[in-house]
Amino acid sequence: MHLLKSSLSLLGSLLASCLVAHASADSSAVRDSVTPLGALWRSAVLPGWGQLYYGSVPKAALVFGACAAVGSIVAWNNARFLDADRRYQQYDSTDSRKTLALREREFYRDQRDVAALWLVAIYAFNLMDAYVGGEMAGFRLDNSTHAQLVLFPGGIGLVVQRQLP
Repeated sequence: MHLLKSSLSLLGSLLASCLVAHASADSSAVRDSVTPLGALWRSAVLPGWGQLYYGSVPKAALVFGACAAVGSIVAWNNARFLDADRRYQQYDSTDSRKTLALREREFYRDQRDVAALWLVAIYAFNLMDAYVGGEMAGFRLDNSTHAQLVLFPGGIGLVVQRQLP
């Protein structure tokens, strides 16, 4: 468990240093060289790195934090499962505590498995978002289109205005 905590703190400090270095870089020059596959493989190596690559610092922090938090939950539940399994194995079949240990073991196993599924889902979302963000990094927005929410007596409307060339 200590190794997991130190690994997460090391990755966190690495991400923080990347965030500081990236914040000082010129974003328009970086966006011109961004590729979707570059963002994808970076996010595959370290969740959030692909988002940082295409310039979305808040998403990078959110994805990395979510993976670290859910990964910690998986590790914690796995440690509790192993403890309960050890207790279950040491009790005799006639001992009434064996049933309680079995229930505890199954509980932590189920919690670990659900958290692992969440981790897989967050990781998959991370990869999809990195690819799409890398693809959209070169997309330029100009000031010719404006959208505005308008309140009407019967509800809310969206007004979109576009200047023609």
